[in-house]
Amino acid sequence: MQAAAIAAACEKYSIMKQLLFLLLFGATLAARAQTTDSAANMPQVALHEVRVHTTGKSQHQKLFSYFKTNEAATTEDILSRMPSLSLVRRGSFGQEPIIRSFSASQTTLLLDGMRIQGACTDRMDPATIYTEPMNLEGITVQTNGNTLLGASVGGTLNLKLAQAYCGCESPEFSGSFSSGYQSNAHAFYEALSLNYATAKFGIRATGSYRKSQDYRDGHNETVRFSGFEKFNYSLAGIASLGKDWLLKGHFIADDGWHIGYPALPMDVGYAYARIGSLGLMRHRHDAAWEHLELKVYANRIVHYMDDTRRPDVAMHMDMPGQSTTLGAFAEGRRRIGANQQLNLRADVSDTRLKASMTMYDEGQPPMFMLTWPDNRQLRGGLAVQYQWQPDSLTTLQASVRGDVHAFSLQTQQAKDQVSVINDGSEPIPYFIPTASLTATRRLFPRLAATWSASIGGRTPTASELYGFYLFSRFDGFDYLGQTNLKPEQSLQTELTLQWIQKKWQASGTAYISSVSHYLTGVYDPSLSVMTPGARGVKRYENLDNALLYGLEGSFIWQPFTNTSLVSTLKYNYGQDEAGHALPLIPPFRNVTSLTQRFGRFGFTAEFEGALAQNRVNEAAAERPTPGFAIAHLRASYAWTKDGTALRISGGVENIGNAWYYEHLDWGGIPRPGRNFYALLSVGF
Repeated sequence: MQAAAIAAACEKYSIMKQLLFLLLFGATLAARAQTTDSAANMPQVALHEVRVHTTGKSQHQKLFSYFKTNEAATTEDILSRMPSLSLVRRGSFGQEPIIRSFSASQTTLLLDGMRIQGACTDRMDPATIYTEPMNLEGITVQTNGNTLLGASVGGTLNLKLAQAYCGCESPEFSGSFSSGYQSNAHAFYEALSLNYATAKFGIRATGSYRKSQDYRDGHNETVRFSGFEKFNYSLAGIASLGKDWLLKGHFIADDGWHIGYPALPMDVGYAYARIGSLGLMRHRHDAAWEHLELKVYANRIVHYMDDTRRPDVAMHMDMPGQSTTLGAFAEGRRRIGANQQLNLRADVSDTRLKASMTMYDEGQPPMFMLTWPDNRQLRGGLAVQYQWQPDSLTTLQASVRGDVHAFSLQTQQAKDQVSVINDGSEPIPYFIPTASLTATRRLFPRLAATWSASIGGRTPTASELYGFYLFSRFDGFDYLGQTNLKPEQSLQTELTLQWIQKKWQASGTAYISSVSHYLTGVYDPSLSVMTPGARGVKRYENLDNALLYGLEGSFIWQPFTNTSLVSTLKYNYGQDEAGHALPLIPPFRNVTSLTQRFGRFGFTAEFEGALAQNRVNEAAAERPTPGFAIAHLRASYAWTKDGTALRISGGVENIGNAWYYEHLDWGGIPRPGRNFYALLSVGF
């Protein structure tokens, strides 16, 4: 069984993570010792921050503390508070980001411009779980049809990696260390970063470790199989090659063990990711091509699902999956006169996927089946974006992009299995054209408007084409792919109004999107189930049309220098061609945060709530979700002296110990109850 291999891997990497963490921590202490004598001459180094920004919004810096509530926040915590994003939750880890109401398959998720494909057929490992906030420099969400980075019907999420730096007149060390604890799940968080820079060379190393036991809900009952353990480490380097050219490299490794998913029948015994890139970059404001970048990259993800820790399992199963992607992109930005700009991007990638399931029926030989028959996706894209500012009040932007995809099965075994229900002998080609137009106009001195319209598209996924009896716990059906599916196409428009005053600013966006050839699972009564207890079998098919629309808004008020109020809201609506509700459409949601600073002390009170969602998709076995309202209190103390920064923070989340869950939480698994946390961060 895979369980023995998983146990061996866990033991091996448990030792590795301890050694690597001690090595990085020792390096931090050594660097600190070497710079003690010259500390007075060192510039202050702030603790690492993630700059969260959204296209067309200028208030991203003011929203920083709102998005990242504390230094121990995960990437998922930050994403969940962004107005355009929601998370599908199957456990306390591995949550799937969706843009507005568009699923992960309808959006493009990039890591520093690189494509990464999860290795789990149940989408338990989106690329966001293989990064930590300390890996990141910024998070960008594209919703307005900007097609430069990739084709989609729902938008693009790009996680920008933090880079090493160079150009110092004398060698310079800096770094930070954080340690935290959360009471609800007895969770620990340890993290450190270390930077070394010279005039021509720089290096940045980070490491973080998280371990969480099963958490308790608002009724003080333990939510079983909700704990996890993971270790993340990264290394970034930069070197000056002269004549404004920089050579950059980045490597990220992430290992997770015993990751529980209470909403699913299986957990993850072990998962790892290895992500590497090497690039050349030049940036010169006085050159015609002011920005040029070329990057090659590779990543590999291995994901082992198993149910060996679950009691009373009728038939044990293992479900390993693998994903490997090789890719490259080149992009450039050229100024055309004083008020025009041209952006170009060309990218290619090669992704190979395979996943299987082995069932162990007592007294019988193991039964083996490919759930993702070995398949390959070759993709290439070319994008052109033109920007023109005809006057000081108006900016126009037009983008066009074309993507060519080719899916194919790679082994005879894969072709033989797919041939049982589909014709998969030949490659499946797709061409996806996309285009967008955006106009921004300052209507009044303090009011600006942005309108955009776009044509988007996306290919079917490997699961939708080749998936073989993929069981979904969400609706209880087995799913089969089809190889004759059409790509989805979308027409979208949105309007954003932004009003900026001296002490407050408000922004609101309304959007509507019509998706043709909408892909969904349709019940086929002629097929028999494979998974014991499944309600039936669905096959992926194209519907004629689906309609999605919604509202987003944010409000920032700073009545006094040390007082700020931030509030965001979002509402989404979706229906299919027959007027039925689309599944997994979140209801109206609001988060409001009030922060007050007194010198080195800071205090924050937060409200978080959502209305009930009674408009559900009965065919997907979706149930109404009650509304909820919870509150949090946070406090911090910051002190800086002689180049050393100290920050102590703590607080209590879900003060009232409310029992609740959100509409995108599979199976109605309750969220954590009252949680106390404390965190110490030191930067130098």
